[in-house]
Amino acid sequence: MKTYRLAILIGIISLTLYSCSKKTDKDRAIALVESKYENSSLDLNFDGAELDSLYNISPQAYADSIKKGDELDVSLAELESQIEHLSQAESDSVGLISAKLTKERYRLLDLKKIKPEFIGWKLSGVAIVGDRQVLSFNFDKGITKIVP
Repeated sequence: MKTYRLAILIGIISLTLYSCSKKTDKDRAIALVESKYENSSLDLNFDGAELDSLYNISPQAYADSIKKGDELDVSLAELESQIEHLSQAESDSVGLISAKLTKERYRLLDLKKIKPEFIGWKLSGVAIVGDRQVLSFNFDKGITKIVP
């Protein structure tokens, strides 16, 4: 029974030491930036720095484009149903509006084909001590290198 308790105690201690030594994504990003600027005279402040994910198109913009596209579909359907009851001049005017809305709809449909894709990370809000300038850095997916 004593060896069982001792094994559990050693396991808990090992797990605690491992989890304490594990770096977060932000810590790894900061370490990469620090290593890049270690021979520089710049003094960087990471207190206000934030690590955000980067997408080829933001998930929010993607959702907004789908919503706007659906709204445009409703508007176009209404315009098409009303156009037949109008005079020629009014019909031409509504037709121009419909053409512009259709063009916007096709643009949104192209955007819908893109789909959000995770492309990396961005560390922003890195301040230079004694200067008002704030720097940002982009990283690959695994935060193993700084990318342009």
